[in-house]
Order: sequence, then C-alpha cells, then structure tokens
Amino acid sequence: MLSCQKSRTPNCIAKGFTIIELLVSVTIIAALVAVSVSSASLFKRRAMMAKEMTAARNLMVAFNMYSNDNDGKVLPGYKTDPEARNQWGEQLFAPVNSRYPWRLYPYIHDVTGSLIFNGNEPVFEHERGDYLVSVSPNLGMNTTFIGGHFGSGSLLRPSARVEERIGQFCIRHTSQIRHAPDLIVFLSARSNPEESWEGRGYFEVQPPIVLRKNWKSKPWTQDANPDEHGFVDLRWNGKAVAAMLDGSARLFNEEELRDMRHWSPLAAEADLRDKAFPPIYIRN
Repeated sequence: MLSCQKSRTPNCIAKGFTIIELLVSVTIIAALVAVSVSSASLFKRRAMMAKEMTAARNLMVAFNMYSNDNDGKVLPGYKTDPEARNQWGEQLFAPVNSRYPWRLYPYIHDVTGSLIFNGNEPVFEHERGDYLVSVSPNLGMNTTFIGGHFGSGSLLRPSARVEERIGQFCIRHTSQIRHAPDLIVFLSARSNPEESWEGRGYFEVQPPIVLRKNWKSKPWTQDANPDEHGFVDLRWNGKAVAAMLDGSARLFNEEELRDMRHWSPLAAEADLRDKAFPPIYIRN
C-alpha cells in the first residue's frame, strides 16, 4: 500500500500506533527487560557460587599448610590459641582466638577470597571486625569430627575418656586420615546476623547426628532457625559448597548432607549412613 506521502488521494490521513499496538509493544519490552534482569541475576549467583567453590579449595590449601607447619597436627576446630593475631599483628583473646579463622589467617593468601567474601567484605572495617571475622566466615568448619571442638559448646569433646568408650572419632593428625574424598571439612554456613552487621556465615557446621539426632527432621528452609540444621546454609539453589578433606570442592544437597559418611570418619569407615559411630565402638 502506498504511504500518505506518495498517495494521490486528497483525504489521505497519516496513522500512528493504536493503543493496542502500544500496549503490545510495552509488554514485549517489559518482558525483554525482565528476562535480561533475570539472566543477569542468574549469572551473578553463578559467579558467587564459583567464588565460594574457589574459597573452599583455598581454605584447604591453608588447612594443609597449617598441618605441615605443626608436625602433622590438624587445625583444631575450636580451641583457644594464644598465638592467634589479627591482620595488624595484634594478639587476640578468647573466644575470638578459639575459632578457626584467625588461627588459619597466617596461611591464607587472599582473605577476602577465602574467609569473608560475596558481599561480606565490609566486616573488616567494622569496629568489631576481629570478633565478626572469627564468628561469621562464609564457610563453617566440621569441628566435631575434624580437628575437634574443645569448648563448652562441643557436641562431643575429644578426650581420652571419651575415645576410650567410642574410639578415635575425631581426626586430629594427618596420620589418622582415611576416606579423605568423602569427609567434609568446611561447608556453606549461616547464623542469625549480628544486629550491626547484615553478613551471613558461621565458624562451624554441626552434623545431623552425633550421640543423638542433631538436625530437625523437617526439610531445610531459608526462614528456619539456623541451628535446626547445624548452621548449614543450602544457599545455592538448595545446595551447599563443601571443602573436602582431599582438597576438592563439591556441592551437596540436604539429602546428601544427612549422610553421616560425609561427616564422621568412623561412619565412613564402617559405611554407616545414619549413625556417627558403629555400635562396636560404644563400649560399656
């Protein structure tokens, strides 16, 4: 059809868009914008997850360096260490020096790529930075079965008396390592954020079962109290990043994390999914 400019019809009237055409155009543009925003958000989440996977591997490099410098001793999960110092070389005191971050700090090349990252970096500038770094790293440590939790909040404190009854349940020296590819050392963690800091993370993760069930039976949700599932955070589309004892990094869903073979050396050795220790180790 000829345009109005070329038409010889005297009554030719130039037409614009109708309301329906405008609405359709706006709808299409809005849909394209929504898709773009969604894609950008997805790419950002994937990049953040990849960064956490890298951080998990970095922590294991530092974890192994600690053992090399300490005659094969494994980094304690929770134990007061008077030698722990912050980034300015200032000595730290309990409970700040009891948690793993500052004790592992001397072996970490990139702190904001291993301990505090993905938006939590401002914690270093906080007036309570030393404390917050110690209590809220992005990845929590399997303190019960790796290194040991020697504090009052321990689910099972390593001691000669306990191990006489249960067996060597906690890896505290590299010579005790078995099933390294199966055992979790660090895992995506969360706690209730401090009032003055909106970051996420926690210094330890607790297993589903120790002497009794430690996790709630109901499925994990983001809104649940963190201690209902051992402070584990399934923040990556229902999965958590895990640093394994062999130095690798993996993703686990909730069902996989309820498998005690990924937490307890004795469970891994005896191929027990729903118990932390074989019955033979529970001595009267």
